[in-house]
Amino acid sequence: MTEIKLDDIRAAHERIKGRIVNTQFSRSETLSSQTGCDLSFKFENHQFTASFKERGALNKLLLLSDDQRKHGVVAASAGNHAQALARHGQLLGIPVHVVMPKFTPNTKVEHTKVFGAKVTIHGENVDGSMDLAQDLSSEYSYTLVHPFDDIDVIEGQGTIGIELLEQDDSIDTIVVPIGGGGLICGIAAAVKQIKPSVRVIGVQVDTFNTAYAYFHRLDPTEHRSALTIAEGIAVKRPGEVTRPLLMSLLDDVVQVTEQEIETAIFTLLEIEKTVVEGAGAASLAAVMAHPDVAHGRTALIVSGGNIEMMTLSAVLQRGLVRKNRLVRLRVVLPDVPGSLAKLAQHLGLLDSNIVDIVHRRTFHSSTVGAQPLDISLHLCSEEESEFVLDSLRKQGYEASILVN
Repeated sequence: MTEIKLDDIRAAHERIKGRIVNTQFSRSETLSSQTGCDLSFKFENHQFTASFKERGALNKLLLLSDDQRKHGVVAASAGNHAQALARHGQLLGIPVHVVMPKFTPNTKVEHTKVFGAKVTIHGENVDGSMDLAQDLSSEYSYTLVHPFDDIDVIEGQGTIGIELLEQDDSIDTIVVPIGGGGLICGIAAAVKQIKPSVRVIGVQVDTFNTAYAYFHRLDPTEHRSALTIAEGIAVKRPGEVTRPLLMSLLDDVVQVTEQEIETAIFTLLEIEKTVVEGAGAASLAAVMAHPDVAHGRTALIVSGGNIEMMTLSAVLQRGLVRKNRLVRLRVVLPDVPGSLAKLAQHLGLLDSNIVDIVHRRTFHSSTVGAQPLDISLHLCSEEESEFVLDSLRKQGYEASILVN
């Protein structure tokens, strides 16, 4: 098994210092109260390219020889590694070519191009992109910068562990998302050598959970859905370097669902006022789904914030529905002039904001005397839906909540 030495992580820490952000680490009073856990967040989504990937990519680039710099680098990435390499390659004058999977969010593709990198779209996922990246490396003498299975990259990611313990040496547990394992292996290697008592917990989305299966000695399933809200950790399997490190360094690995990650994205935006991508929300999703993960002072790594705006919009809308703050009612109205205006006036008095109304007089259970009306309402709180229903029924309306 490859050894990740603390001295090498410290050297990486000094090497990249001043070129990346020493990101904020702060306790969440609200989420600590809501979950019953002592939670603090390391906001790696505050890096310039909104991801921790800058650390490992920059460390690797700074260690290249003059000849390697001249020929340039190639990588396969779903976006964050790509942007990190592109930005720091541009700053250092090193050509960068990135192969990105077909389903990479457009915002990550465009932001990579902004930094001057050449982008090729290829493969259903990062593994498919890697095949082409390896071919390009051989053909053009590029240095292949693997997103996670590279010692220099892992040591760069490990600088987060050093920063965390510099910011708060009372940390008991660190929860980290796992894709290929570079981030968590670097952090675990650092903190376990500085403060061995710290527990390091990994989290995967259940649609891409091979590391979870390896850790718990289950049979991994390699045929996974191509689409996930957490595309940043949608890696088929850990690498040759990271797999044994995961087995030896971690205290546990848990998995979460797509819906649990969406809920965590919604929660971080509403409470912490921070935008995160699916992978970046995985650590909070793990604690919300498995509260026993958090032991003592718990640090959650918010690994990235590059989320497609359409995806974020859909997540927020679904979040409002799940919390009963966006509901659909069916109200049966008398088929007489003024009945719709009267209903709308009553809903206004209840501080319910009408989002849309569907009134099809020839469908549903319409009769000559009564017309069903479907109304979407934006409510102020989860409890308000029952209050609105009770009020409507007291006014003589037949009303029910439609299943969303």
